[in-house]
Amino acid sequence: MSEVGSACGVCSQCSKEICRPRPADLAVCDCWEYCRICGRRMDVFTPDLSPGSYEKDDMYVVRICTHHTPPYKSKLKPVEVRLS
Repeated sequence: MSEVGSACGVCSQCSKEICRPRPADLAVCDCWEYCRICGRRMDVFTPDLSPGSYEKDDMYVVRICTHHTPPYKSKLKPVEVRLS
């Protein structure tokens, strides 16, 4: 017998509360897609040059916000939130 209502949890990265209809027990927070500086949704980072032309840490960059100088480079990945 499944429970009625919604299940909620808190993201460990941004502290946002996420609620989903039951029987969900897991959700993915979208905070990793947004810039920590301006709050805009970032673009997917896709290198277009040879690996030697990037900084050492750029190979771990997942998203980039080009609304800043220098651009904000995010290495965050999706965060799973356990719901209860």
